[in-house]
Amino acid sequence: MRRFVLGLIVSMLMALSASAQPLIILCENDPPAQFRDVEGNLTGYTVELVREIQKRVGNQDEIKMVPWARGYEMIQKYPDVVLFQMSRSAEREKMFNWVGPVHESIYGFYSRADSKIALSSLEEAKKVRSIGVYRGDIRHQMLTEAGFANLVVSNENSVNIVQLMRGRIDLITAASTSYAREAISAGFKPSDLKLVLAFHTSQNYLAMSKKMPKEVVDSWAIALESMRKDGSVEKLMSKYFSKP
Repeated sequence: MRRFVLGLIVSMLMALSASAQPLIILCENDPPAQFRDVEGNLTGYTVELVREIQKRVGNQDEIKMVPWARGYEMIQKYPDVVLFQMSRSAEREKMFNWVGPVHESIYGFYSRADSKIALSSLEEAKKVRSIGVYRGDIRHQMLTEAGFANLVVSNENSVNIVQLMRGRIDLITAASTSYAREAISAGFKPSDLKLVLAFHTSQNYLAMSKKMPKEVVDSWAIALESMRKDGSVEKLMSKYFSKP
């Protein structure tokens, strides 16, 4: 009984500490995880997931959408930033605190549906004339580190798709979970694109600043786990990923 009461007190103190900590909560435009609906409201799978976590820990800070490069810079500069979704990699492991995973996606090279390009390896992809990437994201970082010299960098995924469809670049990098909605947001159909080569499976997390207080990180992790147990995560997955 004493252990139960002690555990309850500790949980209450963690919740109070977490709710008292003001946070800068940021996301990028990455449908269906994070996007603005036709009325301009911020929504999506991860947005709803984070808002539910906020309710459970007592946090009411606003979620703001920013370009990925800006959010990535801020989470390294300030001690109170939450940025999502972020792919977890060996290079990033010690840079941030991690809550999740919240989702998994497969990264690949996509071409126009009528393209004759065929690839069987990353080395072959290096010989393609040009590949569109999103500035600062994990695919940009991975391919740069792999020695790709044919990357065309844009500040929006939709720009890459427009450039691809106009024939200005040969391939784009995209995620299996979001390329369809990105195509639609750029004014095209998902069937206008096709997967040429899958090259990485990514676990995506909510990232927190390295100096974020441990009790805040722990409270968010506990809230996420409670959402898994009560079916909330599965419900959101079905809502946003059952169809493009």
